[in-house]
Amino acid sequence: FFWDSQNPMSAKRHEQLMTGASTGLLVCAAAIAAIAVASSLGGGGAAGELVIDGLAFPQSLRTAGATQQLMGGGTRYKYGAVKVYAVGVYLDSGGVATLKRSGKRGQALFDAVSGSRTAKTLLLRFHRSVGGKAVVDALRDALKGVSKPLVERFEAALKAVLGESVARGAQLYLTCKADSLYVSDAAAPGQTVGGKGLCLALFGVYLGKQPVSQAVKDGFEAGFAALAA
Repeated sequence: FFWDSQNPMSAKRHEQLMTGASTGLLVCAAAIAAIAVASSLGGGGAAGELVIDGLAFPQSLRTAGATQQLMGGGTRYKYGAVKVYAVGVYLDSGGVATLKRSGKRGQALFDAVSGSRTAKTLLLRFHRSVGGKAVVDALRDALKGVSKPLVERFEAALKAVLGESVARGAQLYLTCKADSLYVSDAAAPGQTVGGKGLCLALFGVYLGKQPVSQAVKDGFEAGFAALAA
């Protein structure tokens, strides 16, 4: 979905999309093919970008030595009303192919993604300025089934990258490959945290049975379904 703020009809449609029961703008992979057309018409993000709830995400990115494709995403809300950040979920081509062959759907699909050892990324883009500690605490507390020493290393890596505050529009890359997590943003040097179970738990925060944002999970599911159709 794309919004051109200079187009009254587009703005009206944006308002309709942001009301009602939906908790975030869902991104469908089927829309990726329309990115170049939409961009040439002045809608949405630049060529090669997809807009999630007003924030532009690259259609693809390369981290951990692997090119990954945006599958979908949504917004993380606080108290059900305040936008904190939008999340884009990325998978590499090998992971996508394996999932398509498996025929898995529903929670079985989400669990397979979380447990996959191929490269995958959660890209967070922030709607507002927040304290670095608040982000660290929220992500740390959402992890389930991870040993205390590993959680502490994850927390230290986040603190090193985020610093005291996170600016509006800032980006946080959380890339997993095998048992290694790479934490980085557009400015600070990246941090690597290795340890079994951390990546599984981190992706479970958004794709687990009780996600912190249902919109992210629904957006990923819609995008994958469109790609696999």
